[in-house]
Amino acid sequence: MKVCFDTSTLVAALLQQHPHHAVAFPRLQAVKAGSVQGHLTTHCLAELFATLTALPLKPRLLPADVDRIIRHSILASFTLISLSADHYRDAMELTVKLNLASGAIYDALHLIGARSAGCLTLYTLNLRHFRCLAPGDSIIASP
Repeated sequence: MKVCFDTSTLVAALLQQHPHHAVAFPRLQAVKAGSVQGHLTTHCLAELFATLTALPLKPRLLPADVDRIIRHSILASFTLISLSADHYRDAMELTVKLNLASGAIYDALHLIGARSAGCLTLYTLNLRHFRCLAPGDSIIASP
């Protein structure tokens, strides 16, 4: 089964101190064990790096540390969904159609990418945001 992860789920899965680590980590482990096929968009990859390097952790995660974490824990087990110019246009079209502004475009990129890769599930900790983009769509799930 193909599943896609948004940034919120990956951050929670990677950081033990995250309040949602206990629910997200088993999803990451399922990908690593090969029981599901994990996917993430190229946008998610950039967003994950930006988020992890900006978190106010003590000690702070340095860019080189984040690079190692992503390469070892994510890229070694996940398939990247390359987003094209058409994907970006589709995401903009979706947010315009729904009159959604600001960061909704980023969630739309995750959703458009997951759909284009044939993923059956898109894990997110931001259910409300994604349900605004795709009300009633069964692809959207909490880890």
